[in-house]
Amino acid sequence: MTHPLIDFLKTPMAAPETARLRHMRRWWMALCWALALAVLLLPLLKALFGLWGAGPALILALAAPLHGIAYFRTKLRADEDFAQGAQP
Repeated sequence: MTHPLIDFLKTPMAAPETARLRHMRRWWMALCWALALAVLLLPLLKALFGLWGAGPALILALAAPLHGIAYFRTKLRADEDFAQGAQP
């Protein structure tokens, strides 16, 4: 006999990742990495292009959170559907 808490911990809490969710997650991670790189290269980009050098970081600073919101809403919806008994 196992403890009920052990049984609870063995129960999957998230839906299996679909191809669409995997694609969205990978794009979100790529946007985050690109933003980090753009911020690290910001002094160089500003020296080369002036004020326009901040453009890539600005675009990525807007795109990463927007895509992240879309991804996490889709993931939450998939997890709730999975908890209700729907299959992906």
